[in-house]
Order: sequence, then structure tokens, then C-alpha cells
Amino acid sequence: MSNKRQSMMPPAPKPPTSLSSSIVIAEHASLTGTKLIMIGSNTVIHPRAKLNSAYAPITIGSTCIISERSQIGILKEPEDEEEAEPVVIENGVVVEVGAIVEARRVGEGSVIEVNARIGKGAVLGKHCKIGPLCEVAEGEVLPDFTVIFGNGMRRIDNSGVEDLKMKMVARQVEVLRKLIPSNIAKFQ
Repeated sequence: MSNKRQSMMPPAPKPPTSLSSSIVIAEHASLTGTKLIMIGSNTVIHPRAKLNSAYAPITIGSTCIISERSQIGILKEPEDEEEAEPVVIENGVVVEVGAIVEARRVGEGSVIEVNARIGKGAVLGKHCKIGPLCEVAEGEVLPDFTVIFGNGMRRIDNSGVEDLKMKMVARQVEVLRKLIPSNIAKFQ
């Protein structure tokens, strides 16, 4: 006889998914909701990352990294059903540990650092960087190359190293492919 208590609740239904065969998705990742979740090629979903499509569909591009304890998707029910716009994360985006992303769009090559929060309906341009514990307000639009750091301080990054950053993310994906056991079948 097992000492582990069985849950009385039935498991949550699996959301409809469209997953590339080349993604790495940990068995302990959580995909919930009723709307479509699409994940592009060479994307890594860490253990305990949560993708919730209960209120809006989620699209994640190619070569992205979604770290553990991060949450992607609209967290609370919108007043107006039409208000629930899809959450789109473009190619090469890194969402670090504990970050919450409810944005309408996160531009290519952006980095959302540890415990940052992107509000519902926000739009981030390409190659933006949101520092640790920083927040982007609901509906806010950030131009390309914006860096938010400290107490909401902002600057434009014109270092010109976008290609190097994208190559670094691709290398990181290849390393994570070897480190994270993947179980795509569980989520299809």
C-alpha cells in the first residue's frame, strides 16, 4: 500500500498544441488551458515552466528559452472576451527564471530577466532587455533595443551585437538539448 495520497480531482485537460519535433520540453513543464499553444523549432521549455492558454492562445517562435518557474500567458480572465489577444513570443527570446509574460508581443532577440513582469497587452520591440525584477506596464509599447533596468530606468542599446546574441542563444539551446530530458509525446 502506498503512502502517497491520490488526488480526488481529475487531471486538467490537455490544451491543443502544435509542437515542432525539434523542441526540448521537460516532462515537468506545465501546459494548461483550452486555446492553442504553438512552439517553434529548437525551443527549450525548462522543468516547472508554465504555459497557460486558458484565456488566449500562445505562440512561441524558434530558438527560444523558457526557464523554470516562468509563466507565459494571460493569468486572469479578461472582462471582455475580445480583449484576450494572443501572446506571441518571437524567435530567439530568452525568458529567465520566475519571469511572468502576459505581453501581446515580445520582439525577436529580447531577454526578460529573473522575476521581471511584462503586463497584459504590452508590446516589446526587437532586442529589448528587461532587467531583473523590472516591470513593463499593461499595454505599454517599447521601441526596439530598449533596456529597462534598476528602478524603471531606461536607455537604448546601440551596441550593435544583436547577431552575436542570437548566435549565443542558439549555442545555449544546443547545450540545453543535452542537459534536459525531453518528453514531447506527453504534451501532444
